[in-house]
Amino acid sequence: MKFLAKLGPQQNFIKNAYADFSKRCFSPSQDYRTAKAEFKNLGDMFLRERQIEEFCEKTLDLSKQLNENGKSGLGALFINELSKLCVNLRHPNAEEYLRLALETNRKKKDGFHELARLTDLEYLYRNTNNRRGLFNVLRQKKSCCKNIIANYDEHLKNYESIHRAPTSKSGVKTQLAFTYSDIAGMIERRSPEDAINLYEKSKNIYIELGQQRETDYLKERIRRITARLNKSQE
Repeated sequence: MKFLAKLGPQQNFIKNAYADFSKRCFSPSQDYRTAKAEFKNLGDMFLRERQIEEFCEKTLDLSKQLNENGKSGLGALFINELSKLCVNLRHPNAEEYLRLALETNRKKKDGFHELARLTDLEYLYRNTNNRRGLFNVLRQKKSCCKNIIANYDEHLKNYESIHRAPTSKSGVKTQLAFTYSDIAGMIERRSPEDAINLYEKSKNIYIELGQQRETDYLKERIRRITARLNKSQE
């Protein structure tokens, strides 16, 4: 209570605004488009007042309550948006929120949003030079892509988005090809045979998709590694 007494008028205003927003989220008539727009506006307000920590805490609580009250779709929306916001802000808890979003999307069997958050996590690890984290997330990304491709219609049914259409199956295959190549590049020196195998998988996807430039590049990459490997065994 002492803390509340020290809050300024603007801080009280945004706290009340979030409380009103939370109540509306439980209304049967609350639609995703309006909720997402209001959520972003609230995030901007809290950010201007340097109250991002409180915004994160309130959002985590709200998402949990929504899940408990059968509104998991809206709860997942807010966790996804929060994780994206924290990545953009380079918030110290960005990784934690991304992992929470991943868990939420996996429970909903929403592979498209899972893949998006894995890509965010990949971006985070690349920027912080976390090679171990990057390698692990690329392996997760590979599994996610393969799962979406194998069960595309199921993931399509579980996909909930306001503005963006789901990634096409060929688009997911392209991401899988990228991921195979990225993993291969990370292990090329210590495990050239395994790298060749991954490059082959990537190349075969590009052949299937009719992408000749990428196919030719990987053929040359495989040729060079094979030549280097043969030379070392002479």
